[in-house]
Amino acid sequence: MKRVLICTVGLVLAAVAEPLPPLPEGAFTYCVIPDTQLYRGEGAHVKPGKPQQTGPTRNPAFTSRVNWIAENVAKERIFFVSHVGDIVDFKNEAQWNFASNLMTRLDGLVPYGISPGNHDLAGEDSRDFNRYFPRERYQGKAWYAGGFDGCPGLKPGSLVSGGNANSCQLVEAGGVKFVFLHLECNAPAPVLKWVDAMLAKHADRRAIICTHMAVGFRTRQIDMDRRQLKDQVPPEEWFGVMDWTKCHGANGVSAEEAWRTCFSKHRNLILIVSGDQGPAIAARETRKGIAGNTVHLTLQDYPRKADSDDWLRLYRFHGDMRAIDVITYSPGQNLVCEKAGHRKRRDCHVFTLPLDP
Repeated sequence: MKRVLICTVGLVLAAVAEPLPPLPEGAFTYCVIPDTQLYRGEGAHVKPGKPQQTGPTRNPAFTSRVNWIAENVAKERIFFVSHVGDIVDFKNEAQWNFASNLMTRLDGLVPYGISPGNHDLAGEDSRDFNRYFPRERYQGKAWYAGGFDGCPGLKPGSLVSGGNANSCQLVEAGGVKFVFLHLECNAPAPVLKWVDAMLAKHADRRAIICTHMAVGFRTRQIDMDRRQLKDQVPPEEWFGVMDWTKCHGANGVSAEEAWRTCFSKHRNLILIVSGDQGPAIAARETRKGIAGNTVHLTLQDYPRKADSDDWLRLYRFHGDMRAIDVITYSPGQNLVCEKAGHRKRRDCHVFTLPLDP
């Protein structure tokens, strides 16, 4: 009996510790890097009263993700990479230098875009982000289609929404043409008018939007309430498209308002990916656009407590474009995610999104 029990436990563990399955024939992969705002060493963000860390600035999980992508572009047929924002903890030169240098591994290897998060902005000022990830870094790339030129008449000396803070990329994979838009956190109304123009201009392409805040705890009040839960699991009805903001003050547009005034109007839009909501971890919602098109909205902001928390989201498009297989994967552990924090169901992390014909 004891020998059988040990064997059974081994089988259960083997089922949980699943490595990444092979890429299906004809499929191609879109990679999404969740928030990377946990640094170690001299550049780490340390709470008041805590001793400063020592040693070189490093971010093992961020490094693991980027290295895996760089090493698997051909094998996984990776055609595009998005970073959902909060690339740094706070406005720290050591962190910016680290992130910029690390992302050079992808320069010239695979097209990518970054959506500045609230930690990357100073309320509305994107000067630091544009210093390290300027438009000029990408203008020579055939896939780079420019960005929003900025909002006039705001704070003198600040760079509001301009440069590369809101950008557009054009790529093709498996014979399918895509347009990607990477938007800053709570992009204001003038940016959304630019989004309207870009999606209309490229209406013949499947559209994907990456923005820092989209899905998570639906309202600011819910976000306050969840802080009182401690170890309790948040009710499922608390999750959805977010109706509150963190950036741009009164000019910031919530994801719910952006959906109503902009995103829902474009029949070529198929997917919106986001981060920001670490306490929510993972969530998704499906909506219908005005034209009846299906749009999937997903959250991926996984725990960052350990160096091995290097979770990546892999969106594997079927060759016939009928569905996307979504897999949350840790390169460092070579594991597919079965559970994370209060999101203990496998289908929170591994699922399939059907696509319209």
